[in-house]
This record gives sequence, C-alpha cells and structure tokens, in this order.
Amino acid sequence: MSIKLFTIGDSVAQGFMSGAAARTDLSFSTLLARKLNLTDYQYPIWEAGGLPLNMEDVLRALNKRYGSNISGLEWLTFLPTVNKVIDTSEEYYERGPGRANLPYPGKVNYFHNVAARGFDVTDSWKVTPEVAWNNIQNAVPQKGDDQFLAVADASLYRTALKVLSPALTRTATGAFKQNFSQLDWLKYHSQKEGVENVCLWLGGNNALGTIVDLQIRQTPGDKSPITKTHNEKVANRWNLWHPTDFAVEYEEMLQRVHTIMSNQSEQTDWKVFLGNVPLVTIAPLAKGVGPTTHIPGKGTYYKYYTYVPFDEDFAVKTGRHLNLQQVLHIDDCIREYNIIINRLVTQFNQLAGGKPRYFVVDIASALENMAWKRNDAQPTYEFPEYFKFVYPKVDTKYYHADKEGQLKQGGIFSLDGVHPSAIGQGLVATEFIKVMRAAGLNQLTPFTDQEWSQIFKSDTLYSRPISLMGEIYEHTDLAEFLVKAIRFLHR
Repeated sequence: MSIKLFTIGDSVAQGFMSGAAARTDLSFSTLLARKLNLTDYQYPIWEAGGLPLNMEDVLRALNKRYGSNISGLEWLTFLPTVNKVIDTSEEYYERGPGRANLPYPGKVNYFHNVAARGFDVTDSWKVTPEVAWNNIQNAVPQKGDDQFLAVADASLYRTALKVLSPALTRTATGAFKQNFSQLDWLKYHSQKEGVENVCLWLGGNNALGTIVDLQIRQTPGDKSPITKTHNEKVANRWNLWHPTDFAVEYEEMLQRVHTIMSNQSEQTDWKVFLGNVPLVTIAPLAKGVGPTTHIPGKGTYYKYYTYVPFDEDFAVKTGRHLNLQQVLHIDDCIREYNIIINRLVTQFNQLAGGKPRYFVVDIASALENMAWKRNDAQPTYEFPEYFKFVYPKVDTKYYHADKEGQLKQGGIFSLDGVHPSAIGQGLVATEFIKVMRAAGLNQLTPFTDQEWSQIFKSDTLYSRPISLMGEIYEHTDLAEFLVKAIRFLHR
C-alpha cells in the first residue's frame, strides 16, 4: 500500500517551538496525518525538552521557583536555575539515551516526517547521516560566554542524524547502510511502496538568519552556492540568498523531486504541496521600533528592527538592529523567491503532461495578512470561525502574559518569536488543508470547533500562560538570556 503522506521540510515542519525541536506531534503535518486517519504515520518524539534549548521549560522552571516576580537576592540564583534545566537536555543528548551513537528507541527504521531544523533548500539532498555524524564528531567544544548556555554541541546535526537515520545501521566497513538525505528517503519510499502526497516546505532558512543575526550576509548572485558542499556553504555564513542563487537551487530541488515522483507506478496518483517562503521580518522576534513608514502595497514598516525585549535606544546604542532599507531588501528578496516558486510550479506542471501535480500553499500571504503591526493592528486574514469568540484572543505579536497568568498578547508564535505555537501550527495546517482539499483530498475537511478546542488545549503557552513574562522587559539579565538563546536557533 502506498504512503499517503510524506513530509520534507525545516524546523516548522518538524514542530520546532520555543527554541527546541520538541513537538513534532503538534506540527501541521501530524495534524494532517490525523485528519487522514494515518495511524502508521511515524515521526520522532523529542525527550528532555528537545534540542537545542527549550525556552518554555526554562521559563516554567523560573516561574515555579520564583512565581511571577524575581526580586532582590533571588537574582543570585537565577543563572543556576536556568543552567539546571539546560543541563538536563545537554546530558540527555550528549551522554544519555539521546546521544548520537544510540539508535532511536523502538527499532524505528524511518520516519514519514523527515523535516529537520536549520535545513535550507540544498540540504534536502546534501545533508546525509554521514555529513551529520562527521559534524558532530568535529564539533568544537563551547568556550567562554557560550558556556553560560551549555547546550548540546552540534545540536543541529544531532537532530538531523536522528531524523535521517533513526536506526543508525552501518555496514561492516562502518559506513551508514542507509546514508539517505531527505530526498533519498523520498526516493526509497516511492520505489518501495509509492508516495501519494508530499508536503515540501523549504526556503525559510535561506533568509531567516537575517533576523536571528540582525545582519545581512548575502550570497554572491553568481549561481555558485549550489556547487558548494554543505560544510563549504556553512563556512561562508550566508544568511540571505540572492534570488538568482535561490532560483537555481529551488529548480534543482524540484527537478530531483520530479524525477523521483514521476518514476513511480502509473497507478500512483501523486501530488506535491509546496509551502512558499513567509516574510521573516514579520516574525515578532524582530521588533519594530522608532518612527513608522507606510510603503504602498507592502504595509507599515519601522525605522529599526531589534530583538523583541529592547527599545529604540538599545537598537541605536548597541548597533544590534536592521534598518528600514535592510528590512525592505530582505522582504523584496523573499517576494522574488515566491515569484520564482510560482513560475517553477507552472513549469513542472507542464513537464508533468499538463495534469496538475504541484500546488503552492501560500503561507507567505496568509502570514502577511495575519501580521498585526504590518497591517496597523487591522489584520485582514480570515481566521477560522472558532477564533471569532475564543478568549483570550490570539495575534502575531510577541507572547506576553501578566502576573496573574492571563494572556495579554501573542499566541500564534512560540517563545522564540520565529516558530509557530501549537495554535500557529493549526493555522498552517488550515492553509495546507485548503489547497490539498481543492486538489482532490476531500477527506481533509476544515477543523471542527471541537478539533480547534483540542489544538488550543494542546498549546501550553495558551492554556497555561507563563506569569513571569513581564520580567523579560524589566530586567536585563532575563532579556539577555532570551537573546543568547536565540543565537542557538541555527546551531
């Protein structure tokens, strides 16, 4: 029997939330699998809070110990409390049951969701278990200030290794028996059983680093990045792809996917659903400060964009910001990415003989329409009916709860300000359902009120708000912890 759903992607498809790859069970593709009644849909479970650093676990530990306010001498015990939580994950994934040289429990040979945090377009075929393993072995131990947050080293590769090779099976010579990239796994399943529906969502990490780093390091625009190995690419530290480079890489990925999918049995009626690239500058991690400017056709922008706990004075004094011109450039690049994706979908549908095989899920427009600040507090997105009278309301602002534990704003993004919360994942799933249903998957009906109620309950940031959030804005120590945690998003 053919596989009904296979997922390829990055951190969002993996269920990365609040700084850790921890909740694949709440990711949009898992919600889709449940809708399709796929009881055999396999995905990884991330114990001990996940990798690299679960900010929700840290803040809940602080909340439990200090309540809604850390005062006076209690700040002397703040760092030990933080590190105690972090040490649990570091111990589990470096030396404990989750360490790199131990197979995933339960004799699992593969997952139906092979999404991995930090992956960009070319990683879908360039990162293999061998690449991940070698990077783990060659990782440089953390030194100096990084030891403040002693997360497991090479955590990105530890995550990738578990996803791509849960069994860790090796040949007699020590090589990985199935040294499969994401696309290799797609080929394996297409040849073995056939794959009917693929959710493929990559491209966000070709721009996301700009708001994590608050810097732009753009590729040269000469089509050369695709010729680099994964490690050579990483060494260049690019965080924004020139549209020319993006086009070459995305077309190569689709060509590989098309070759794999079109070589299946004629009885397999296959489809590929492509999430496009959201405007990363909308993510609440990047807080707009200073005077605003309305750009016709693009929305409202700010003079500076800095990390969410801080203000304009911090942005100017420290230099940790992107200016208006830089943010417009990032957004223009991403808009061009999505034009490229649309063009390539048309091209590959023609190559498929005119029968639609490729479908764009326009997450970019959905998120842009949801954006609170970009739309001057008047988002135009049509939320599901359940959202109309739910209280507290949710929006795209950075998460905040008061000292009484009442949600005051946010709810769509998790604590890292980049990745969707469980509720946000439900909205992503909604956008996929719209397109997949129109493509003929009638079993994928919109979420009922009861299903939305379950999604809201599963979102612990919403159902059990963290009353300590105000401390992030009032105390430098906690704000700096947030910024340091953000630095690990791409490690």
